[in-house]
Amino acid sequence: MIAVVADNGLAFSDMTATPPRPRAYVLGAELRDARRKSGHTLRGLASILDVSHSVLVRWEHGDRVPSAESISAVCVVLGVSSTARSRMLKLAREAAAEPAPSQAPGAAGGVDQLATLLEFERTATKITDVAPLLMPGLLQSAEYTRAIMATGVPEQEANKRVAMRQGRRDTITRKRSPAKYTALILESVLHQPIGRTGGLHDQLRFLDEISERDNVELRIIPSAAGWTPAHAGPFVLLEFAKADPVVHLEHHRSSAFLQDDDSVGAFRAARDELERIALSREDSRKLIAEIAAREQVPA
Repeated sequence: MIAVVADNGLAFSDMTATPPRPRAYVLGAELRDARRKSGHTLRGLASILDVSHSVLVRWEHGDRVPSAESISAVCVVLGVSSTARSRMLKLAREAAAEPAPSQAPGAAGGVDQLATLLEFERTATKITDVAPLLMPGLLQSAEYTRAIMATGVPEQEANKRVAMRQGRRDTITRKRSPAKYTALILESVLHQPIGRTGGLHDQLRFLDEISERDNVELRIIPSAAGWTPAHAGPFVLLEFAKADPVVHLEHHRSSAFLQDDDSVGAFRAARDELERIALSREDSRKLIAEIAAREQVPA
């Protein structure tokens, strides 16, 4: 891959790289975790299973999906519990059904990238969303989303897009094991009117409501902070129980997923710096409430 260095100094891989298959990626992490816990090396396990060392590497990286028979054999050798084995077999079936991701940054590629993002969000245990331009997608009200995505689009397609974005919020609102979600939002976003008159007030009120959830933390980056890593552009850091973190970048009609250690490490450092700069959770909620009160349209 080609290394690219952005103006903010964050290095990342060539953005035309093929996106990963989420289920295969998570399955690979499960296999790697089980192998390491059992004390087996890659070459040692490959020898026992009578397969190529490179095949195991591709399984653990999520580049290749093992068959159900191979999963069962690995589980026997590693002494994996029946519960973990069932989980891996389910992941393998789902991963085998995943379509090959597209490299195209245009419309077709965008569909594949969105499907990948949806699955990564669904399986993530922690999501950090850095938003310097717009409200984070997972926190947008239906009206806010419609104003962004429905311009010049037939109503039926607009409704579909809005419903899809609203449905993504399930990852942080579901009753069972919702992801821990942190949004780091530039203060200027809170003042940016999007959509109809009064729409910003409703959006801010929604932010206040959802921030009451224990797993949701909204942190505002004050304008007084000056330049911050957030000004270099939006990004989402997705972290998992066993798989390595992934960074999602999006720009206009293209997006990219970064997985290599150096790239992800740079964005984790940016996240840490923004958390240091941002207002506390309590002060952020106060600021949101103050701006919402000023934006309220008289009856």
